[in-house]
Amino acid sequence: MSDYLPEEVVLEILHRLPVKSLIRFRCVSKSWNSLITTSAFIKSHLTRSLSLSSDKLIVRQCVNKPYPFVEHYKLIDDTNDSSSDQIQHIDFPLRCSRFICHFNLIGSVNGLFSLFEEDRFVIWNPSIRKFITLPKPCIRVKSVVHEAFGFDPRTNDYKVVRIAFPRRTQSSEMAKIPLVEIYSLNEGSWRITSAGNSFSPGFSFVDRGRPSASLNGAVHFVVRDWDNKSDPSVLSFDLGDEVFRMISVPNGAFSTSDYVHTSVIGGSLSLLCHDSYTYGHAVNNCCSIWVMKEYGVVDSWTKQFTVNLNGGLLLGLQKNGNMLVETKLPLHCEISSYDPKSKQVKNLGICGMSYTFFVDNYMENLVLLDKPNDKVSKRRVSRKRKYSLIKVVSEKERRDKETSHELEKKMLHLEHDITILKAKVMEISTLKSEMAALKSQALRFVQQLSNQIIVVHTDAIEIEHDSEKNGASWINVPIVYEDNLIDSKKSSLRHWKRILRSSNNKIVMDGFVVPRIGLADGLALLWQDGVDVDIQTSSSHHIDALIK
Repeated sequence: MSDYLPEEVVLEILHRLPVKSLIRFRCVSKSWNSLITTSAFIKSHLTRSLSLSSDKLIVRQCVNKPYPFVEHYKLIDDTNDSSSDQIQHIDFPLRCSRFICHFNLIGSVNGLFSLFEEDRFVIWNPSIRKFITLPKPCIRVKSVVHEAFGFDPRTNDYKVVRIAFPRRTQSSEMAKIPLVEIYSLNEGSWRITSAGNSFSPGFSFVDRGRPSASLNGAVHFVVRDWDNKSDPSVLSFDLGDEVFRMISVPNGAFSTSDYVHTSVIGGSLSLLCHDSYTYGHAVNNCCSIWVMKEYGVVDSWTKQFTVNLNGGLLLGLQKNGNMLVETKLPLHCEISSYDPKSKQVKNLGICGMSYTFFVDNYMENLVLLDKPNDKVSKRRVSRKRKYSLIKVVSEKERRDKETSHELEKKMLHLEHDITILKAKVMEISTLKSEMAALKSQALRFVQQLSNQIIVVHTDAIEIEHDSEKNGASWINVPIVYEDNLIDSKKSSLRHWKRILRSSNNKIVMDGFVVPRIGLADGLALLWQDGVDVDIQTSSSHHIDALIK
């Protein structure tokens, strides 16, 4: 059987694999890596992912512990309530440059997120753990700006939209034509368009920090007239022809105090309305969901249901019909799952700050895989904090230099001591060699002596070096004397006798010159008082020297 598989078969198999496997299989071969990172493969993989139903929701939360304003992203089950051990954590690779701030979420579409802080914009794909930093926008003047993030299926392009009103006045959005700039992921750049000409003056955006909904190649905002006396409307911006259009809502469906924002539920454009919601505090506690069954048809608006959330903020719906609700507590907010049928509430154990939660469908895709890798930028600090850090670093550098200088001095002393020790070791080694030679020579001389001297313990031979006597070497040898050398039974003799290799025939004993006593030429026998030795005659007529 042949091991060869046609390319179309391999392609079909790869299309069906999850993103994690595809990332690993890029290492199989260069051809596979080239195939998986092509725009055509990324597009076809996305098309297949869109046709499948996602069973995961991605949740964004911002917490201020252990460090201020840290963003976390988690995956929860869309079909039932996830327990704490079933929640999967996704590492967010970015940190805001300001220490007490977090990224602003522009929107999410097809599993991609777009976020910004000041003039720094990023697009992040959590499924492949990759992000890119966009170039700085063209419009950088102080203005009222509204952002949106959407997908244009006609060009297979992701776009970031910025709608800027030049002056920050109460009626600026009514009196001025906005400037509109668009970032195209395919083009990799910003451009200012003439789309502002299609904007209807007299409307203001209802901006409460919620991302705009992206659907059918357009992004959708909730707007009201500038005096807030009429019903809200939906303003769409088509990402293809770059034109603003108004979408009406049912007459009398909302009051002027309602908090309304757009969303996508079940693939349809939806409006989430919280009654009398003012500055994060619900008065009537009720939430209603309106769904446009047929996109663009005003008569297809349908009120899905109304539910009392006890002051909670609706974030999204699960496939089992449960609602994900942001509940406000004294110190923080948390996400709970609410079953409208049984009226039961389950805490999911996800806590954070108010108005920072976001829930959307999680969709795996390979978008950005063909883009260059972006580096995580370092956190910037304020001038005051930067100055304090510089002082701390300077003090630390000073201490490090002092410590380094002290270590260098100690190293120099240590090297000097090591040199001296090496010289001593060499000297000792030389002396040991000389002493070993003298010891061997003395042993030979002692063995050549007449019967006047007999060595008792040859292994007890010792050598002394006397630097005060012109470098003479003294050899200590335990010996036995013949009886004809001893006049009495007891004498004051030294049990260790020193044999000095000499060039004359005399020896020195206690300052007196005495004649040599018949030893071999060049040797002398030295006596010393002060050591008592018993002299005994043996059967072999030898006298043993025994030390008391």
